[in-house]
Parts: sequence; C-alpha cells; structure tokens
Amino acid sequence: MTKTAYTLFIIVAIIITAQTAKAQVVKYGNDFLNIGTCGREQSLGGCAVASTSEAAAGYWNPANLSVPKGYKTDICATHSFFFGGLAQYDFAAASYQADSLTSVGLSFLRLGVDDIQNTIYLFDQNGEPDFSRITYFSTADYALFFSLGRKIARIPGLSVGGNVKLIYRMEGSFAHAYGFGIDLAASYKKRDFSAGIILRDATTTFDVWNINKEKFDSTYLATGNSIPENSVEQTAPSILWSAAYTLHLGRFAFMGEIGSEITFDGKRNYLIRSDFACVNPCAGLEVSFMDMAFVRFGISDFMKNNHLYISRTYSYVPSLGAGIKVSRFSFDYAFMDASTNSYEYRTNVFTLGARF
Repeated sequence: MTKTAYTLFIIVAIIITAQTAKAQVVKYGNDFLNIGTCGREQSLGGCAVASTSEAAAGYWNPANLSVPKGYKTDICATHSFFFGGLAQYDFAAASYQADSLTSVGLSFLRLGVDDIQNTIYLFDQNGEPDFSRITYFSTADYALFFSLGRKIARIPGLSVGGNVKLIYRMEGSFAHAYGFGIDLAASYKKRDFSAGIILRDATTTFDVWNINKEKFDSTYLATGNSIPENSVEQTAPSILWSAAYTLHLGRFAFMGEIGSEITFDGKRNYLIRSDFACVNPCAGLEVSFMDMAFVRFGISDFMKNNHLYISRTYSYVPSLGAGIKVSRFSFDYAFMDASTNSYEYRTNVFTLGARF
C-alpha cells in the first residue's frame, strides 16, 4: 500500500468512526476555538483565511503556514481579554521551515476565567453561612495544534495543510474533558490574488466529559440542582473561506479581503440561515506603507436581532487595528466593539512576533 493510499484509508476510517460513534452533536461545540486570535487577523474582522501567513496560519489556515524569507523560524504570542478582564485569552504559536516546500507548526491556546467563588459549602451543619468555607476555582479551555503546510510543486501557487487538535477542558475539580479533532485546509496564490479555505472539525471533533460527582454535596441536590452525566459531545464541521486582492500604488499597498463562515450545527442568528447551513459574512481592508506600517479595518458577525417592540434589527461587529514591523520583530494591535453602550463587550488584542 502506497503512502497516499494509506493516508486516505486512515482518513476514511476516522470519518466512519466519527459517524457511527454514539455521541451528541452540540450547537456551538468547542466555540472557544472560533473566537479568533492574533492582532492582524482580528483587526480584519477574522476575514484572513486567504491572507494569513507565518506562525498565525497554524490557527487560521495551516496551508499558509510559512516563515519569512531569510529565516527558519517564526513565533508569535497573543493576549486579549473579554468582559472587562473577567476572561483571559492567550495564544502562542511557532512555525518552522522544514524544506523549500514544507512548513510545520505548533500552537497553544487558553481561554480561562480564574478565581471563581465556590459557595457549595458556604452553609455549615446548622444552616448558617460561614464565609471561611468559600474556596476558589478556575474554569479553562485548552487546545494544542500540530500543523503541517505544504506547497504542491506540480501546481504553482497551490498549498495544502491540516491540523491535529488536542483539547482539554476543565471546570475546576468538578468536571473535565479530553477532545480530538482534525482540520483540513488549502490555499491558492497568483500574483496579487489569493484565496483560502479551511474545513474545521473535518471528522467532527469529540469531547469526552467526565463528571466528578463526589465534589457535589447533598446541599447542591437539596436546592433543586441536577448533576450532569458523563457524556461524549461532537462538534459539527464548519467552513471558513476568503479571497483577497492587493493593489500596489507606489510605496503603499491596499489589500481587500472578503469571506464567510459556514456552519452546519443548526440554525443560527446569521443573515443567511437555514436548517442545513448558516452563513456569516465578513470583510477586511489593510493599508500598508513599505511593508513596515499597517492600518487595518474589518467587519463581521452580522446578526438579525428580534426585539419585543421592534420587529427586527441588524447588528454587526466592527474592528480596527494597526501594526508595525522592525527588522525581525513585529507588533500588531486590534480593537473590536460588539456593543456601543457597554465596555464589557469591547476587546483589545495584542500580538508580538519574531523571526530567527
């Protein structure tokens, strides 16, 4: 059996296993993996599957995994926060140029809320509150990406890639889950045009949840709460794609990109929606000067909102950012505003990058 045939056999076996496994397909499964990361890509409204590159591509499109010319390794680190700093989001990635056609990458992601008060044991045996019995715990989601990107020598401009994702999720000492999934991706570049697509959770991604029932005492049940059971959850596949074109005018370059996310886990509140699939469009614009200074704008998450007194309204999430490259180092910043009247929905994203 050739290597190609063996690879196809493994992929088919995984797909068959995924379809026959007794698991529940959940809406918004592993949604922490869909938030997005990296200042450049986020400032474009997450519309970056075609234009992403270097280490960040391990998350956005592994087919574009690369290292800048003249270097062997690219690294980046991102920090952002949500809900006024309540939730912390951290991402780190590295890519390595194995040969002229192949790049490999490693990415790590964490979304967590720390120092949550555990009041299960707040009341003593006499029914009186004892604040010294309060403890603290964290809830966090982790993901590790092993990425591979390779140029197809016989078809200039075409690249393919993929991710193997390992997932760990924990709710303090009450519950934890282990997950596994695969992403498949492709991209095409010709002169100033580029296009990219990634099939996330291609075989569906599994999360196996284990509930530690010993951590719930009788008071928890006496107040009408129910303890969830051990379960296996499936995250349905989704598609992200975009196309970009760059216009050069002297020392300036203008890159415009359009694309969308297509989900298959049930009807969502998107502009285009059905029981089979929902489409969430996005667009981004990047203006650069001598490939050193960058200003970016984006728009995404178009939603239909129903209100009690207003039959229907529409909302969207604008984003903007800036970046700079100096020698082998870079810094990118993005700002997103999902609400005009509450700081809790405003997000700042900071990314540092370096090449060696």
